[in-house]
Amino acid sequence: MKKFFALLIVSLICAVPAYAGDVKVRVAVAVDGKTRPATEFASNVPKLYAFFLTEGTEKGDKIRGVWIAEDTGSVAPPNYKIDEATLTGEKENFGGAFALSKPDNGWPVGKYRVEVYVDDELQATTKFQIK
Repeated sequence: MKKFFALLIVSLICAVPAYAGDVKVRVAVAVDGKTRPATEFASNVPKLYAFFLTEGTEKGDKIRGVWIAEDTGSVAPPNYKIDEATLTGEKENFGGAFALSKPDNGWPVGKYRVEVYVDDELQATTKFQIK
């Protein structure tokens, strides 16, 4: 758990914040809770995590993470939604992570993004590449 919180602190420094009203969300992508967030990953990485921290959220708020393949050439259409998941806030100003496992044939090379919504309002976007 200490490693998770250490990553979240690093995320505050490296992440992309977005603001809407009184809610702030910071999100960063990493290969696990032990490594620093990055914007480039190898195609053989077993799993990616989008770690997030919220500020101004309340218990019960719905936080949704959406993984999108922006440009992977002929592998998928532009801005293809790969997956999404929703978490419910267990307390005010909470953090967590969304995970996405490597496809069987490896990650397609290209540009990706993760969008984080709070109660259906887009609050943060972070982009990354698979090389």
